[in-house]
Amino acid sequence: MAERALLLVVRTPRETVAELALQSLRVASDTGQVGLRPGCEASVLAVEPGLALAATAEGVRFLATAGGVLRCDGRRALLLSPVAVVGDDPESVIRALGNALATAAADAALRRAIERLETGVLRELRRHSGEARAAGTEGGR
Repeated sequence: MAERALLLVVRTPRETVAELALQSLRVASDTGQVGLRPGCEASVLAVEPGLALAATAEGVRFLATAGGVLRCDGRRALLLSPVAVVGDDPESVIRALGNALATAAADAALRRAIERLETGVLRELRRHSGEARAAGTEGGR
């Protein structure tokens, strides 16, 4: 029997940024971190700008978004955001944010939103890296 997955689609006004089969998703909301898994209850969330962690069978993917709306029915999740990038590691997310910033140069408001997003994502990535290092040292005891 195939393992169930939550299909996540991330869309911006310009493109579909990602379509991922997930084991779990963690996003920031105004009330804190929210986790979603396959088969979860249907929900609609206001997502805060920042970093979302998407666990796939291959590993963790990093999703940086400028916030938005996430609708999930337990099988499919749709994240609509004005700006979103995806990467396999912190460096690729930072590069993708830089590219988004360069292409948004004509739109000052979008530029400011991306700069705020980049600051928040860098903070989250540093925190996530620290947690991963701490978990690695605890596992080695």
